[in-house]
Amino acid sequence: MSRNLNIGAVLLFIYGIWGVFEGLMSSLMGEWYLENWVTMMNEEFLPPTISEIRVFSPELLDFMLFVTQTYGLFVLFGSLLFCIVALIPYRKGEKWAWYAMLVTGTIVTGAMIIMITHMSAHATVSIIMIILWITGLALPANEILSKPS
Repeated sequence: MSRNLNIGAVLLFIYGIWGVFEGLMSSLMGEWYLENWVTMMNEEFLPPTISEIRVFSPELLDFMLFVTQTYGLFVLFGSLLFCIVALIPYRKGEKWAWYAMLVTGTIVTGAMIIMITHMSAHATVSIIMIILWITGLALPANEILSKPS
């Protein structure tokens, strides 16, 4: 196992751990998480506050919390799988793992770029995560992709 492969796996693991924390916060701290998202929106996209939604329709707020917590569970379990793939098959240099990290990371990175345009408060963390993902894929790419199938 090369040094670049180990560093790449660790960087992708850190990227995945960020998703684990995001998923835990969203699923376990639903109302706080939702309020936090609302308050960090750029002014031109600012939705009603949680209090205003509660007054308007408690059922709507319950639905929003359900969706937020469901999203959190998807993110949590997807990120745990991402971490496992980063530490075991990716670290071994398996080609399918590199492609899986490329596709999964592309989808997540696209979502982060959209989020940056609406929530400038998340921009720094999102940019750091994107750099971790790109570096984690690029460092061992030649070694992994040059292996015979």
